[in-house]
Amino acid sequence: MTRPEAGAGEQRIRDAASIKMRLEEEIVSLITETQEFNISTVERIEIPTALQFHRYVAANRPVIISLPPSATTIHSPESSATPSTQRLEPTAKEKAWAWPAFTKWTNDYLVKTLGSKEITVACTPNGWADAVVDDKYFAMPCEKKMTFEQFLDGMPIRTRQRKAQASGHASQSDEDALRNGVQDLGLNAGEGHESAADPYQEVRYIQLQNGNLMTEYEELLDDVPAQIPFISEALGKDPDAVNFWYGDERSTTSLHKDHYENMYAVITGRKIFTLIPPTEQFCLHEKQYIAATYVDTTDSAASSLSAPATPRYKLEPMDPVVHTKWIALNPSHEPEEEIFEKYPRYQMCQPFKVVVNPGEMLYLPAMWYHQVEQEPDHEGKCIAVNWWYDMGFEGDRFSNAAFMTNLLKLVDDIEGDRSDLH
Repeated sequence: MTRPEAGAGEQRIRDAASIKMRLEEEIVSLITETQEFNISTVERIEIPTALQFHRYVAANRPVIISLPPSATTIHSPESSATPSTQRLEPTAKEKAWAWPAFTKWTNDYLVKTLGSKEITVACTPNGWADAVVDDKYFAMPCEKKMTFEQFLDGMPIRTRQRKAQASGHASQSDEDALRNGVQDLGLNAGEGHESAADPYQEVRYIQLQNGNLMTEYEELLDDVPAQIPFISEALGKDPDAVNFWYGDERSTTSLHKDHYENMYAVITGRKIFTLIPPTEQFCLHEKQYIAATYVDTTDSAASSLSAPATPRYKLEPMDPVVHTKWIALNPSHEPEEEIFEKYPRYQMCQPFKVVVNPGEMLYLPAMWYHQVEQEPDHEGKCIAVNWWYDMGFEGDRFSNAAFMTNLLKLVDDIEGDRSDLH
């Protein structure tokens, strides 16, 4: 009886392997055909009509929309002082898109405007909030309440400014003071800024979502529009949420997707997006991780620049244990060879990498995967605002994405069953 049972088991393994291979072939065919029939770049266009914009929604394609060139300067004191012979009166369209935020949102303005109001700040030891750690944990940030002034005091730019002032560079330009402040901290001006944050062992990022501009930053509401007219008309709805983002180059948003139509505008600094369409989900090796939260082990009132003997932050898994499905691969920070070795299916992926500058908006369709990095301005900050519109569940877009998710789960289950049989 042993031999027939063993033979049956071997046959089941062969059958499972055959089914898995056939399923994977069809998934790969879907990926390659989609890549062949779609453009390989993200277009840049001027302000569209609702109809023009809806064509991108219908095609499920991201697009970068450039505001009129003068939109970021109309409210600037320098522009108002420019002789009329050199600067024509702004057109109605230019005025409509000239958000005060472009010229008003300096650190001083934000401190004065927000005053002593408490805001929510995401704190991590490395700038990676909502990301996979040690290939085991889905790490969520430690959320702290503080004033905007206190938030800035924990940013390297403030440390460099204080060092610059103490070194006698206070009268120099922001760029020179920044460079000299970095040198006083023992860094080269061309180096990354991680060392400047080491005394704190903390990276701060304003990333609270679900409409934080309307709650924690309501004082800033008049500086940006409540909605984007052409997208509201095209989708037939108002945004569900408007969010305010503030960080520096140390913060990175890991690869993920959202069930929202996203219009993402950069106010100052630059955002670098890595975009991957939903059809390439197979390439991303999503799996379950233990959900955990960073906990600050030091006194919350401590602000000493002397680094503690032990790491400031530790991960505490949720109790009871909760698992979160996420993506561990990091397309922007890991060498390609290492990614391909750890995540072989990623070799089929064809990500888009786009830079969004001040005065530009990225339309990011719902369920597109994206990783976000940022580059700061001369004040050491990168600020953005995004409008989330609820995705429509009509049509077949959501159904197709759900089908792909279930199909990939079936492939993984077959692989698990094969391992058990061995």
